[in-house]
Amino acid sequence: MILENNSLKKKISIIINYYTVENFDKLIEEATRLLKKNPNIDLLWNILGLTYQRRADYEKAEFNFFRCLQVNPKNISAINNLGNNYKYIFNYSKSEEYFKEALKRNPQYLNALVNYGNLKFELNNSFEALELFNQALLIDDNSITVLMNLALIYQSIGNYEKAINILQKIQKINPNIVKADKMMSALINYADNNKHQLQMEKKLQELKLDDNQKVFLHFALGKAYEDQKNYSKATDHIEKGNNLKINVSNYNIDKEIILFKNIKNLFADYKFQKKNIAKSKSKMIFILGMPRSGTTLVEQIISSHPDVYGSGELNFLARVVYKNFFKADKINFIDNFAELNNADLSLISNQYFDFIKNFASDKNYITDKALFNFQWIGFIKILFPEAKIINCTRNPKDNCLSIYKNLFENEGHWCYNKKELIECYNLYTDLMLFWNKKMPGEIYEIKYEDLIASPESKIKELILAAGLDWNEKCLKYNENKNAIKTLSVNQARKKIYSSSVSLHEKYKPFLKEFSEYFG
Repeated sequence: MILENNSLKKKISIIINYYTVENFDKLIEEATRLLKKNPNIDLLWNILGLTYQRRADYEKAEFNFFRCLQVNPKNISAINNLGNNYKYIFNYSKSEEYFKEALKRNPQYLNALVNYGNLKFELNNSFEALELFNQALLIDDNSITVLMNLALIYQSIGNYEKAINILQKIQKINPNIVKADKMMSALINYADNNKHQLQMEKKLQELKLDDNQKVFLHFALGKAYEDQKNYSKATDHIEKGNNLKINVSNYNIDKEIILFKNIKNLFADYKFQKKNIAKSKSKMIFILGMPRSGTTLVEQIISSHPDVYGSGELNFLARVVYKNFFKADKINFIDNFAELNNADLSLISNQYFDFIKNFASDKNYITDKALFNFQWIGFIKILFPEAKIINCTRNPKDNCLSIYKNLFENEGHWCYNKKELIECYNLYTDLMLFWNKKMPGEIYEIKYEDLIASPESKIKELILAAGLDWNEKCLKYNENKNAIKTLSVNQARKKIYSSSVSLHEKYKPFLKEFSEYFG
C-alpha cells in the first residue's frame, strides 16, 4: 500500500485511532465511506476485518480479510488474522493452514508464532505449543505476550518451577503486569513464603493501577491470606476484588432465568426414545456441574484410564445447541424441535463429532468437561444416546464460597455478586432435579465430600459409572500428565486432601450470606 496523499494518510490515522479506543461504530462508518472512494487501501480492509472479529461477526471479518488480500496478496497480517478467524469458529484445520502460510512467508513473524502456539495449546498439544513459543522467545526474549503464554503452558503441565521463573521475569520487566502476580499466587504456599505477598501489597499502595489491574491483586492477596489462615483479611481482599469486578461487568441475570425456564418448558412433555443417531468411534463422557465442584479432579481420575482421552472444557456443545435449536435471540427455541427426525439429529451430532476429530485421539472414550453442559443434558440424551453423564456436586456453602473467592476472567459474571451467585446456583440445582426426574438413573452424581472421605471406593464407583473397566492407574490420578487449564490446576495434581471441606466455617464470621442462605 502506497499513500501519497497527506489528507488520505490523516483520515486513515484517525480510523486506526478509532480501533485503539474501541469506537467500532465510528470506525466501520468512516472506513466504509473511505473505501468506497479508495477501494485499494488494504490496511483499511484488514482493520475492518479485525473490528468485525472483535464483535464476533466472523463472517464479515472473513470477507474483509479476503478483500484485503485481493488488494494486496502479500499482506501477511491479513493471512495471520484469517488464521485467528478460523480458530474462533473452530475450523482448526483452516486456522493451521493460514498460520503456516504466514510463517512460510516470514518465519520470524512473532504474531503468527504466538497465534499458532495458542492454537496448538487449545488443541491440547502442549509440547508443540511450547516449541512455537520458544521460537518466538528467540525473536523477542522480553515479549510479555510470549512469556505469559509460556508460563501458562508450564503451569498447565505441572512444571511450576519454570512457570514461576518466567512469571518473576515478567515482574522484573514490567511490575504493572499484575496478571503475573495472580498466576503466581496459585503456585505459592504463602504460609511458607510471604515475600511475594508483601510485594503485592506494595504494588496496591504505590503503583497507579486501574480497576482491572487491582482485581488481579485483590484475588491473589485473598488466596495469600487464606493460606495463612487469616480469613478476615482474606475476606477483605476477596470482597474488594469482587466489587471491582462487578463495576466492569455488564451481566443481566434475567436472561439466565428466562433461558432456564425455556429449557424446562421445551423438555417438559418431550418423550425420550431410543433413536438411531450417527455414532462416533469414540464414546463421550460428559463431566458437568457448577464451577469449583470437583469437575477437574473427576476428569483427572477418569482420564488416567488408558482408554480415555481427557479433552478438558471444550465449550463446543453449546455452540452446536445454539446453532441448531435456538432462534436468533439465543433465548427461545425453534418451533419444530419435536419434529426433527433421526437424519436431522444425526447431521447435528456429526457437527460435534467433526469437531472432536481435531483432537486426533485414538482412545475409545473422550471426556468433555464444559461445566455448563448441564444446561444441555436433554440435547446430550438426544444427540449422544450412548454417552455417560457425570454430575459433580459439592456442599453448596463451600461451592459458592469457592466460586466467590476465585477470579473467572472471561466468564461467570454472576460469580461476583453473592445474591446472583446464589440465584444461579439455585437455577442449576433446580434444573438438575428436572433432568433427574425426566431421565431417572441416567445421570451419575458424585459428591465431592464423598470422594474425599472414601477415595478408593468412590473412584471405583466413578469408573464403573463412566462405562469403563477398572484400571489401577485411576488411583494414581495425581500422576496424570494431561494439561490442566482450569483454576484447579494446582489442586488436581495433588493427592486427595480434605482441607477444602467445610471451609465455609472458617469464613462464617466474615462471609455470612452463603451459610445463612443454605442453612
